[in-house]
Amino acid sequence: MAASLFTFSSTSRRVVPAPNSPPLPIYIKATNVVFNPDIPNVHREFFLEQVCEFYYTATVNNENNVISGTIGRGRRSVFITADLLSATLRLPIFEPFFEFPAIERCRCLFDQLGYDHSKVGARSALILRQCMTPGWKFFTGALCKCVGHKSRSGDQLSTYEQLVVCSLLLNKHLDYGAFFFDQLVQFLRDNVRVDHVPFLRWIALVLDKFFVEAYYSHSGNPIQCPRMPVRMYQDFPLANDIGISDRMREWIAIPYIPFLH
Repeated sequence: MAASLFTFSSTSRRVVPAPNSPPLPIYIKATNVVFNPDIPNVHREFFLEQVCEFYYTATVNNENNVISGTIGRGRRSVFITADLLSATLRLPIFEPFFEFPAIERCRCLFDQLGYDHSKVGARSALILRQCMTPGWKFFTGALCKCVGHKSRSGDQLSTYEQLVVCSLLLNKHLDYGAFFFDQLVQFLRDNVRVDHVPFLRWIALVLDKFFVEAYYSHSGNPIQCPRMPVRMYQDFPLANDIGISDRMREWIAIPYIPFLH
């Protein structure tokens, strides 16, 4: 394992880890942490402690879609929702999704994609992948796989599955807040037993929203919360950013931010 920047012990820090936490001590890897140059060295351990505390106290309420945890040695509760992610990360908000399309709309859409009705034969159900032009075979095959359709078996899509595929094709706008929330949930679940704390590229901005009220000096008096680097804020796209999809895909592919120093 890479050398740790510091070790975090629930005994000395008075933080109760989540039930699935690994044996102590827990390490925070320097390569996964970014600092604001304006933060004095004496306060940097506090910032790391908050990330670690949140990471190992976080629990997910699947019914209400809320991630809860603590920072500030248990003095400040953190509640993260998809709406909070959208607001904090300044994610674009698109128009609501289309309604479920009618089956006639699906047939019209398949015609636009080059669907060849002559290959259907006597059966009325659509066989997407086999009836598509070469340019759409891979794409429609991937969609059929998502809805459990075995394209090589000759099985035909049910009416409901046709509607699901059409809905996926028609809805080009992604709910980034919900998507990032799901990514954070998966991130926490996938790493509950590791003995180091991975650091998502964007989680610092979310926790920074809570640091203002949780940041205390050793005497217990509130002090000014250090803000995250301007560079990180500039990395987050605005709603009118033309390259929003490309930048989001890059973040999804490379979810960790490099160490700057």
